[in-house]
Amino acid sequence: METGWDELLRAMATDLETKLRGPSFRCEVLPEGNLLLHYYSKRSGLYPIVKGVVREVSRRIYDAEVIMKVQERKQEHLDAFVTEHVVFVISQVESGSSNPQKSITSKTEMRIEHHQTKFTIAPEDFSQAFPYHICFDRDLFLEHFGAFIQKMYPMAIQQETRVTDILELIHPEVPFSYESILAFKNSLFIFKLKSFGDIVHQTKNDVKPVLLKGSMILINEGNYILYLSSVNVTTVRELIERNLHISDMQRHDGTRDLIMLNQSRMSQVELNRKLEETTKSLKRMAAELEVEKQKTDELLCELMPASVADSLRQGKVIDASEFSDCTLLFTDIVTFTNICALCTPYDVVTLLNDLYLRFDRLIGLHEVYKVETIGDAYMVVGGVPEICDNHGERVLNVSIGMLMESKLVLSPITEKPIKIRIGLHSGAVVAGVVGMKMPRYCLFGDSVNLANKMESSGVPCKIHVSESAKINGLKSNSSFVFADRGNTEIKGKGVMYTYFLERNDRKSVWELCARPRAGDQTIDGYMELHDMSIYNEEESPEANNKKNGIGEDKSTHHVRSPVCSIL
Repeated sequence: METGWDELLRAMATDLETKLRGPSFRCEVLPEGNLLLHYYSKRSGLYPIVKGVVREVSRRIYDAEVIMKVQERKQEHLDAFVTEHVVFVISQVESGSSNPQKSITSKTEMRIEHHQTKFTIAPEDFSQAFPYHICFDRDLFLEHFGAFIQKMYPMAIQQETRVTDILELIHPEVPFSYESILAFKNSLFIFKLKSFGDIVHQTKNDVKPVLLKGSMILINEGNYILYLSSVNVTTVRELIERNLHISDMQRHDGTRDLIMLNQSRMSQVELNRKLEETTKSLKRMAAELEVEKQKTDELLCELMPASVADSLRQGKVIDASEFSDCTLLFTDIVTFTNICALCTPYDVVTLLNDLYLRFDRLIGLHEVYKVETIGDAYMVVGGVPEICDNHGERVLNVSIGMLMESKLVLSPITEKPIKIRIGLHSGAVVAGVVGMKMPRYCLFGDSVNLANKMESSGVPCKIHVSESAKINGLKSNSSFVFADRGNTEIKGKGVMYTYFLERNDRKSVWELCARPRAGDQTIDGYMELHDMSIYNEEESPEANNKKNGIGEDKSTHHVRSPVCSIL
């Protein structure tokens, strides 16, 4: 492995069980003390690997250097396969430092002492003690066999049967003959039980064949061979697949303990696998929960300011707060009641969705807060809950953007731009979270009521501004231009001096809307903002008076203040 053979072996096949079929070896001792190593493999051309492996094993284990030469190389046909047979001659290099106790062959002859024994066992007892044993002669005819074999092949008791009729040699991959067995007598033999004549196993069709593994023992001076074996299984599943039971195994066989140990290990592996799956599932659910939590947080931030939403997530109690100065804006659609009466619900929802998406973009652009929308009423506040000095400027800029964006939304009745009214006022409010199941961030106070009345008493396509809103806007930006409307009757408040916002000389309409200017449009965009020709209406004298706020019947305006409360 240290010299790179692991990469070569890994490249031979991806599956050891089905593709990488290992070679077979057997040794012969020559009179002069050398070894003949027979190598059998179904993969041709790999025999040079054997040289390196044997030399390294001899060096590490026996502390001996050996020389390997190929004496013979040929190909033998076995069944439908061609097996490569290579014979190596292995000789040891004599060295003064070599350990005489470690040698590839023994220099002394083995002495076998024959001891006579008086202990005998009856064939029936032997058959029960070794239920898988098979004894056969030189011609491969069965002499006697174990109880399991008798149960599987009862006809073999009554007639002469060859061992090749009931067994199929799996390993080693050599011809099933007496000579081959003698040559590989020190190897592990694996056989597969097969059907015998007309005998069919009384099992299901999907039951796998039984495999036996064991060793060959020469008895009666080599006239007979005794195959002592056991079932080649290692797990309970393999027992079930072969329709076997633990009781079918011989009691002295260690395979029983191996099967139970493997079953315990596999149970532990299965528990670990389920634990890993559960862990992965929990991680996946945690990730999905995090996504849903993020969506919930985003939705919560839509319902109330981010700072308030963070406090709610942390379980804190949100106390109502008083803000001494802020700017509020209300807007609604002119003749919205007529639109609802003449259009389908789908058209109404589409109209509002188009308009409010544009307004929402402006809210984020100018960093103000949308309090709520009810029907066609849209409420905005600046300076709450995040206190800032330029809240008046921000809300005035938003109002210009809203008026411009509304010209891009068409009425489903006339297919012309809709008209909106906008009203602004600055003053003190009280803000807090209302409700538990569906919490809402609401504003209360006379300023809310007055801002709503500024909108309801306003003029279509105009930005109606109170004195306090004008003053707050000019604090941080003196470039705002207002037109005097004069004394205006405000329902419930009497006469107030109000204004119309005309422009912001510091920024163009395109900057306030964050939209590119077309080539045929003015540089600042305020001509387009106040252009009434796009509505293509012939206005009557009464309409002109109403446009200028003269002679308007204030009783026709309905005050919508969904969240206002006069303190």
